[in-house]
Amino acid sequence: MTPFALLQDIAKRCRSHAAELPSRVEAVENWRGVGFILGGKRYVAPMSDVSEILTPPKLTQVPGVKHWVQGVANVRGRLVPVMDLAAFLGGRATPGRNKRALIIEKGDLLNGLIVDAVLGMQYFPLENKQETIDLDIPEQAQAYVSGAFKRDSELWPVFSFDQLINDQNYMDIAV
Repeated sequence: MTPFALLQDIAKRCRSHAAELPSRVEAVENWRGVGFILGGKRYVAPMSDVSEILTPPKLTQVPGVKHWVQGVANVRGRLVPVMDLAAFLGGRATPGRNKRALIIEKGDLLNGLIVDAVLGMQYFPLENKQETIDLDIPEQAQAYVSGAFKRDSELWPVFSFDQLINDQNYMDIAV
């Protein structure tokens, strides 16, 4: 047998014992968001809406504002109004050490929103989004929810900060 024929024989035997290529699996496109708890309910907000997550910063009180306006804070040299989101929605924030401030930056508007806890980054397959649903959330929050994602038989309402900042009741903070 010639060296070339020997190499061909080895190659043929290798191909006959080789594992098959894996079958093509369709990639699932995921939606990303920041999970948080507000009034004991889980929500998720689009990742692009939250620019930063902080422990609640030291606040300076502002006179003549509504009860849900916590004050203003200096965050990296920028003056940020901080609001208690649960209080704005008519509820009471849950006391505890897990509170966080979600820093929301939309165009020229910069806000800090106090939530009860942050659950980190959440991923949901886009196909699991439900637009019209019956959610077990407070009536005041329903105006700011745009659908929900379902995971393990649990619904995660999608909180829309765009809808929040376009609400005149939210923008009017004076008493």
